[in-house]
Amino acid sequence: ADYQILTFAAGPARDFYLAASENYTVLSEKVGETTVNSYAFPERIEEADLALQIAVESLKSFNERFGPYPYTEFDVVSTPMQALGIEYPGMTGISLALYDPNERILGLPSPVILESTVAHEVAHQWFYNTVGNDQIDEPWLDEALAQYATWLYYVDVYGEGAAQNYRASWDDRWDRVERADIPIGLPAGTYVDDEYGAIVYGRGPLFLTALADKMGQQAFDEFLRDYYQTHKWGIGTGETFKQLAEQHCQCDLTTLFEEWVYPK
Repeated sequence: ADYQILTFAAGPARDFYLAASENYTVLSEKVGETTVNSYAFPERIEEADLALQIAVESLKSFNERFGPYPYTEFDVVSTPMQALGIEYPGMTGISLALYDPNERILGLPSPVILESTVAHEVAHQWFYNTVGNDQIDEPWLDEALAQYATWLYYVDVYGEGAAQNYRASWDDRWDRVERADIPIGLPAGTYVDDEYGAIVYGRGPLFLTALADKMGQQAFDEFLRDYYQTHKWGIGTGETFKQLAEQHCQCDLTTLFEEWVYPK
């Protein structure tokens, strides 16, 4: 009659998320064995195509740098929300405002923010979903890594020079709290006012660049890939992150972590 029963099977996965609309249109493209789908309303088809291309290039970049994306489908869905984007296993929700070409978000044209947001949320498929972490007590382990991975996306797509424009946004975020020496490794609820975004999303990826400088870029790149491979479908912690990094650089990183990560 008027009822239908649907069964959704997925896994391994850390969450379940559903977005539905009778008005959605979908654009699709393949990346290896993965079908990438971009959902939006018909009047936003150009922006849906842009989101699709960003997701495709992000998957290519992270597949190469960290290891294969684990599913045969990835969905980018425009939805009403207060955040710019939210990650879920195998899909991400992106704010409707980012699909409006007339909007300015954070002082920039919406397509600029759409690109960094989609790339960031795609990165969470590696760091949050495949490699899990305590998002409440150690949010830097997925958010700062997703920020850093977004920079890698810009490097791979546009080159080092153009990627500096995105990297500068980390400093802009940290500047919101006047570059306060606040540890990135605090629980989310410890930060007040603008501190969470400024420290975890701004100072956090800056710490990772400092770590890469200390280890050497090649050793750091190999370490990140190893971190993904060895913690796949498990839980990473700040301590295991540090220990594995030290194994790769054959060095003591305690001083660096005390400067950036640990509470004073």
